[in-house]
Amino acid sequence: MITTPPLRQAEYGQTPQEDIGVWLTGKLGASNLADLRAMDAEKLANDALTLGFQPFGSIDGVVLPRQLVEVFDRGEQAPVPVLTGFNSGEIRSLRFLLPPKPESAEAYEAAVRKGYGELADAFFKRYPAETMEESMLATTRDAMYGWTSERLVAKQAALGVPSYLYIFDHGYPGAQKWNLHAFHAAELPFVFGTWKKTPDWWPRVDGNTADLKTVEAMMGYWSSFVKTGAPSAKGFPAWGPYADAEAYMYFADVPRAANDLLPGTYELHEKVVCRRVKAGGISWNWNVGVIAPPLPAASSECP
Repeated sequence: MITTPPLRQAEYGQTPQEDIGVWLTGKLGASNLADLRAMDAEKLANDALTLGFQPFGSIDGVVLPRQLVEVFDRGEQAPVPVLTGFNSGEIRSLRFLLPPKPESAEAYEAAVRKGYGELADAFFKRYPAETMEESMLATTRDAMYGWTSERLVAKQAALGVPSYLYIFDHGYPGAQKWNLHAFHAAELPFVFGTWKKTPDWWPRVDGNTADLKTVEAMMGYWSSFVKTGAPSAKGFPAWGPYADAEAYMYFADVPRAANDLLPGTYELHEKVVCRRVKAGGISWNWNVGVIAPPLPAASSECP
């Protein structure tokens, strides 16, 4: 659900992709597409990333007809079952996504009040200044991953399509050692049962009882969802669809079924996004927390 660059026009604070392509072509010492295609593929990819190019999609009116938030608001998405979620420590291994840390709690509070206006108090309930570093990690996590995940399942549920939400909060010593509890992609070795085959630089999964139970549960849920459109795992809790009182599955020491994930958090970010989308000119999920621009005014569509 991230703000996606358009192909030709400038909107939502995004540079058109064609302009980015022209810039990148020049930086790579090429004159046209033929020159780019003649380059060694690995060198081209590495040099582009080194220059700061980020390979996003493009709102071209064909493959991506409009911003994803608008597609889902209009009910134009594919009416298929969805299983989605996020990790509690997403940003612990993605700290480059964090804005600079303010010098003091007072500076943090001032920046947030400037950006969130009348929603600042609701923001501080979830992301207090007293725990500024953890609050900043949680803010970016929730604005990018949590909000996107819950919006996906909420919009599918509105279509009458089963959708399933989870949060991965499973920790193990190898990750805790580096302060990487439930880091971005930490769930993958559990989902695919590859916990013995992680790369050398990956925090090692111990394979203790809790780890093995998590592997068994996640492999069961995911494989059954692929086969039937509904996640189930023998010997583990029933995973209800989001439409059932905002149900979700909580993966920690053992899987637990629950309802209403992080109460009020999705609603807070949805209000911010709604106002930014309607106002135009602002990227909605990047500019969060202490770098948030002033909040656009409320309207009948976006309270």
